[in-house]
Amino acid sequence: MMDSVSLTSAASRFRAEVKVSQRSGRSRSSMGSENAAAEKAQVPTMPTSVLGDATNTYSTGFRPPMAPDAHCPVKPSVLEPRFSKYFGEANADETTVLSGNPQNVSEYEQDIFDGLRREEARCMISPTYMERQVHINIKMRAILVDWLVDVHKKYKLRPETLFLTVQLIDRYLEVQTVKQCHLQLVGVTALLIAAKFEEIHPPQIKEFEHITDKAYSRDEIFKMEVLILKALQFKICCPTAVHFLDKYQSVNGCSDSHCSLAQYLLELTLIDYKMLKYAPSHLAAAAILLSNKLLRKPSWTTASIKQSKMTEPMLKECAKEMCAFLESAETGSLQAVRRKFSQPKHHGVAQLNFMASLGSQASTLSSTVARRASTGGA
Repeated sequence: MMDSVSLTSAASRFRAEVKVSQRSGRSRSSMGSENAAAEKAQVPTMPTSVLGDATNTYSTGFRPPMAPDAHCPVKPSVLEPRFSKYFGEANADETTVLSGNPQNVSEYEQDIFDGLRREEARCMISPTYMERQVHINIKMRAILVDWLVDVHKKYKLRPETLFLTVQLIDRYLEVQTVKQCHLQLVGVTALLIAAKFEEIHPPQIKEFEHITDKAYSRDEIFKMEVLILKALQFKICCPTAVHFLDKYQSVNGCSDSHCSLAQYLLELTLIDYKMLKYAPSHLAAAAILLSNKLLRKPSWTTASIKQSKMTEPMLKECAKEMCAFLESAETGSLQAVRRKFSQPKHHGVAQLNFMASLGSQASTLSSTVARRASTGGA
């Protein structure tokens, strides 16, 4: 886990990286083209065929390096032996246990969930708001969220706090133009507000001063808190993807390690601005679908369809984009989420190697195709 010194150093690096991002965008003719270029740069350069079978789709214009009828399902053997023990079948009585736990308020659970579905439609964030920002761009937002993931991990905050923090940032940026020098202030203040809302013992204000390496004072953080709350009309309680994830995991019968994999896939989407086009419930369902396919479990059961009101074809496009994030996670410049889910606490799911085995299978198939071609298809 990162110590306080590392976090303050990371805060300084954040400001340096944002300045570099700002300078690199000055030569562009307009902010619209700047954001478009930044968004385009975030598209993984690796071919998505490595995990293409997880969603049974491929990126536009890409041809898989194998025969058209070849199929490489992700089998249990693709998991490294040291991880395979974690992914046993979930307890068959898990659903019964959950319904018997009074803290799950099973009598009202469905009503609560239906209310979340209705509310998320009113809290949707515009997926084009960055076009109206003059001083910041998509890359700066990604750097900010990556840093906040490390801060969130440092203080051992709840997943709900992280997702609410990112949502507050996006909602504020949607309605308020922010200068580049204030972006980190917006981020740390959003974390303060979310922690007050979700945590029993939120970090003290002096901690938020410290993690920014004293770049912002106590008064500046408080003033920004007022500005954010006024801009959002004090409406803090909005559904996030993690609220839906808990319900879908229960319906899906996920084990603890399976839950960690689904959460890892979901947190990878926080970094990428373009995922705002999907509703929180849609992102959570796609994370469960993709995790099921990666572990070669029933991909989307009747119970999941009934609960989510979404079919597998409706989720495939989102799952394919998540798949691309997973492929590029190891080589990407923003590593906070991957570091977090490499820890034993999360069963080291970020270290699972789905690609190596698939790559060897693809090589074998390519060799077979080439051999058949040389022998005239015999």
